[in-house]
Amino acid sequence: MENLNTSTQKNTSMPSMLPLKQVVHYTGLSSTTIYDMLDKKSNRYDSTFPIQVKLSKGRVAWVESEVAHWIENKIAARAH
Repeated sequence: MENLNTSTQKNTSMPSMLPLKQVVHYTGLSSTTIYDMLDKKSNRYDSTFPIQVKLSKGRVAWVESEVAHWIENKIAARAH
């Protein structure tokens, strides 16, 4: 009999989650700037920036592929 983990791995891949510290590292932005980019009232608001996922009380993370996609879009936009 196949165990649940093996079955799950065959059908889907688990998204990687990034804590704020890693998002800061990958983007080169400060934590303040990141939270400003998520705040609709801020002049730094960026509707294209990935929204964090609440993991538990006081703990959030970002989906790695969404952060990577945002960075790729920024790189692509510089050529235009």
